[in-house]
Amino acid sequence: MDVSDLHPPDDYSHRFFIWHEWIQANGPLTSENVFEYFSTSMFYDKQSNNQVLRMQTMHTGISVTNEAEELKRFTGVEFAVVHAQPPSFFVIHKRERSSPEEVKPLASFFIINNRIYQSPDLYTVLSNRLLTSLYSIQSTLDSLRAHRPDYTPRTGFVWPIVDPSLAESSKKQEEIAANQVSGLSEASTKQNATTSGISKRQQNNTLLMNAMYATAAHSASLATRTLAPMTESMTTDPVTMSSANRMSATPAPVVSRVPTPKPINQEPQPKAAPGGGKKKRKRMHYGYGF
Repeated sequence: MDVSDLHPPDDYSHRFFIWHEWIQANGPLTSENVFEYFSTSMFYDKQSNNQVLRMQTMHTGISVTNEAEELKRFTGVEFAVVHAQPPSFFVIHKRERSSPEEVKPLASFFIINNRIYQSPDLYTVLSNRLLTSLYSIQSTLDSLRAHRPDYTPRTGFVWPIVDPSLAESSKKQEEIAANQVSGLSEASTKQNATTSGISKRQQNNTLLMNAMYATAAHSASLATRTLAPMTESMTTDPVTMSSANRMSATPAPVVSRVPTPKPINQEPQPKAAPGGGKKKRKRMHYGYGF
């Protein structure tokens, strides 16, 4: 946002004027030349009675000896030096004259260390002070609202009052505890770093050994696959080869031998007691055993 949006065009309360070249050419400010220095600033009104009086005496060559007495003959806006403390402090009023003895102040300007400022009016001063006070009160209430204790039906809102000495001692204890915790955390991080390094080494060694074992097993399997056909061709029986050739030419008759049946010996039956029953005939059973 532009500053001109907040202030009217003729309001220069937020600006100041200084002319270093004029000070170097005419020397430090005094009660005689301070108004001439003020007339070069943007605060000066070219339609004032002071400018009219200067225009009247510009071509005559006669300087105005007592400008304050000459201004009493006019009515309207004029400027006057009301306080002078050379070379660092001056006060100039802009006022409206309605009669030789009656004037009404319109604005006030002050010069401090060769810088010309416009004095704020009463409304601006009061509004600024009120806004500052309200901002401080609002920030205080916000901080109290943020740290407000919990409400209890028995006591309501109770603010804890702590002795400053006890608060300082508790702060020191908290700092010591925080330092101890930070030291322990640093030591644990260092230990974790060392253990992680050792575990990484062990893992790398294990992976290397597994790779070596896999390579050896793969090479052994390749060797066995190449040697197996050679050994099979070398160990082939010539009799089987000749019989295979013979069978391919003329098949020979196959002789099947039937084994002779062998007698099966049975245990003799026990003799019957004398005077017993009928005698059983002995029967020989022949069977074929395979």
